[in-house]
Amino acid sequence: MSSFWHRVGRRSLSIERPRTDEPRTRHSLDMGTIRRSQKFFAKITWIDTLAELGRHVPLGQISVPQAVYEYDARVEKGATRAVVEQPILHTREFGVLLAMPPQGLPRPVRETLAFVRHNGLRTEGLFRRSPPSTALRAAKDAYDHSQYVDLEIAGVNVAAVLLKLFVRELPNPVFGTNGCSYDVVRAMPSDGRVDYVRDTILEQISDDYRRLLCFVCALLSQVARSSETRMTAYNLAVVWAPNMLRSNDPVADINMCPAGKASTVGAVVQIMVEHFEQVFTREIASVLGPAEPSDAVNDILNTVDLMNQAS
Repeated sequence: MSSFWHRVGRRSLSIERPRTDEPRTRHSLDMGTIRRSQKFFAKITWIDTLAELGRHVPLGQISVPQAVYEYDARVEKGATRAVVEQPILHTREFGVLLAMPPQGLPRPVRETLAFVRHNGLRTEGLFRRSPPSTALRAAKDAYDHSQYVDLEIAGVNVAAVLLKLFVRELPNPVFGTNGCSYDVVRAMPSDGRVDYVRDTILEQISDDYRRLLCFVCALLSQVARSSETRMTAYNLAVVWAPNMLRSNDPVADINMCPAGKASTVGAVVQIMVEHFEQVFTREIASVLGPAEPSDAVNDILNTVDLMNQAS
């Protein structure tokens, strides 16, 4: 070290102490606390609730964390305000009674259908793989609060599971209690099963539910056509059937899930996917018109793109 000092000399090293009076680096500090600018605080408007905030900014375009909604609910509950105060403009999408918009689909359904169709047909194990729970919950909460959902960021598996989740959380299931009864499914014969599903089982299901099944099964049929997904109609029926049934008997629910040749909900779903055009003849005509489509699966899914463009 001493040889270093001899070589460079003391005068060769000039270390300046940083100046603290430069305008760019000046800090208003007083005994460790920041001096608050009164002019700055005069420009701040304090907002107590999201309802009030919604009058000034478009909440639907902002990703608001779930914790904020929970805190806001507590504030709203404990406050005493006039009834005429404007509420936050949002409508839950999941876990509510199915209400089909005229000539349309619920927003989560049409957006996830289109995204999976255009981005997921090369995804192995589509509808079988589970995405990170945090990403799934964030996307679901965003839909339930009428926010913008960027499925490009969320990913294909999130979109696929959101679609399953929408069907699973319907208050009235497709099959089981308040849906098509298990007895009707169990009576499915070994021969003429396609006709039985179309003429008997679908007749037990409401118009809105049949329309929903038509669009969902159109996508599943296209997924089954893709060898890259490795999801056959049988595999898709296995993962989808549990989302479509619910009764007061958990054992019966489990027994109705398997696909194949048994008279089960799983078998019904498999038939709807494998024989989409033969099963959903009435629904296809309702969506596309009386003209016979060249490719009903693609034509049905093309209408979903038009819905998204019009929204």
